Amino acid sequence: MSKRYVLVKLLNLVLILAFLFTYQQIAEGRAAKEVQEISKVKKEAAEKTAQTKDAAAMSAYKDGVYEGTADGYGGQIVMKITIKDGSIKKAEAVSASGEDAAYWNMAKKIIPDIVSNQGPEVDTVSGATYSSNGIINASVKALQKAVR
Repeated sequence: MSKRYVLVKLLNLVLILAFLFTYQQIAEGRAAKEVQEISKVKKEAAEKTAQTKDAAAMSAYKDGVYEGTADGYGGQIVMKITIKDGSIKKAEAVSASGEDAAYWNMAKKIIPDIVSNQGPEVDTVSGATYSSNGIINASVKALQKAVR
């Protein structure tokens, strides 16, 4: 092998590693932003609840049906959240047409967790992180509309 061949291969390896490092930094930045957004929604809801004295208004959320949209793995995910008596009664995916079927089937398992946890503070599914984050972020956006 010539030195030039080895040098080109080494340069390719360095470029690939630099790309992967940059990609990881971007993904970690997005995840941190999502966690902050979720915390902000919950904090706003808690503050609003603390400010109310009316027993019927003690919940964090207004009754109704709210939709939110966020990016998933293959495109936009639309979630619909139903609030009744101030709590989350139903969470459902309205649209996820661009999602890869395998990732989507894994990720959509967190939807019932949003109802049982009464919020989007749920774990993502390993192997379907982007689709899971899309579900979570779309739910956050829907719940932002429901905050009292």
